[in-house]
Amino acid sequence: MREQEKKTLQKEVGLRVWRCRTGLGMSREQLAERLGISTQYVSEIEQGKKCMSMSIFVELSQIFHVGLEYLAYGTLPEDPTLDRLERFLRELTPLDRAMAAHMLQMAAEAVRQMQPEEE
Repeated sequence: MREQEKKTLQKEVGLRVWRCRTGLGMSREQLAERLGISTQYVSEIEQGKKCMSMSIFVELSQIFHVGLEYLAYGTLPEDPTLDRLERFLRELTPLDRAMAAHMLQMAAEAVRQMQPEEE
């Protein structure tokens, strides 16, 4: 893996850690305490500046209740929420489905813009 690919992967992993933490309403301080590391180290992981040890990586997956594959690559196993949403969308008329998809896209973009602060 080239150096640029490693840096990109590290940033993507950090963003997933940030999303999981904030999605649970957990502060950096709370996560740092649970992991036994400094708040600064959590911040650097989330910003993609530091690579974490395998033990922290595994512990994060347990704290966040997500698989290691999700933290590493962003892939999720079968998700009942997505299945339920897909079934709901399929029941709509094409026009209503298009409007719902547009609203979901706007909401998803708003979430993506809530990225960890850069130094």
